[in-house]
Amino acid sequence: MPALKSYASGSVDESREVVKEHFYAIAMDVHGPAERFAFGMDVVRFGPLTMADLRFGAEIGLEIDRMPTYHMDLPLAGHAVTRQGGIEVVVSPEHANLYRPEAGPVDVPGISADCRLLSTKIEPAGLEAELEGLLGHPVRAPLRISRGFDLTGGPGRSLARLVRLVGAELHDDGGLIHHPLVAGRLWHGILTGLLLAADHPYRDELAGGAAPSRPRHVKRAIDVMEADPGLPVTVQDLARISGVGVRALQEGFRRNVGVSPMAYLRRLRLARAHEELRAASRGQATVASVASRWGFVHLGRFAAAYRRTYGVSPATTLDR
Repeated sequence: MPALKSYASGSVDESREVVKEHFYAIAMDVHGPAERFAFGMDVVRFGPLTMADLRFGAEIGLEIDRMPTYHMDLPLAGHAVTRQGGIEVVVSPEHANLYRPEAGPVDVPGISADCRLLSTKIEPAGLEAELEGLLGHPVRAPLRISRGFDLTGGPGRSLARLVRLVGAELHDDGGLIHHPLVAGRLWHGILTGLLLAADHPYRDELAGGAAPSRPRHVKRAIDVMEADPGLPVTVQDLARISGVGVRALQEGFRRNVGVSPMAYLRRLRLARAHEELRAASRGQATVASVASRWGFVHLGRFAAAYRRTYGVSPATTLDR
């Protein structure tokens, strides 16, 4: 079940550590009197999304050396100027921003003092799997998705309403968004809404008509894997849970997901291991302990798969 965490601090150093724990390592500068800085964050993780309600209390600037995930910023108030890959986007309640994992460092030279951001980190495996499921065939990743999109009409306006609903419910520990039966539907809805609102190479195909729905047994297996990717399961276990034979499950994944059930699970595990390595530091974790926790028993194969996916070794991520 998604668990809410809340933070408040007047210290820039403490705030950087909190952001690093849940999002990324950042450099942060306060523009103007330091005493005006008043960081606040309410954050929850559900499925492949980490969503936070962020406030700073003063005008600030941010720099992120490496953005390993997709990331969407949707302001409730105020504005921010953001740059990535040579493209500048002004983020406001009328215009959202999306960062891409392959597009390089992020520079945010100005976040207004009154800015309140609903900030959503999106694991690449989650967004790409959502698109593959909607289309019914594999896609080329990472997605070349647009940096910004309009929130004043069409799918963008509907997505903004959905994200703001979740943001409003973040603070209610007893709210329905914290129930796993509701949380799953919400994060799937947010990902689908983003894919319909933002421009990318598959948008016309996606808008042209609904792809065949994934069979129930495929959906059931995916739900089990995404709920706890570290769970020690075999394809036989997944078939039994899904109520079909192994061959039927494998064929269902081949037709509807584009990869085998175990390949899908490895992709999820790799994303979670990457997230943990990025957030940890030497002394808190080792590459071997993280790999083991997410079901990788052969360290050399884990390191090779990690390098193919993220372009660096797991040890390099941990050192950063």
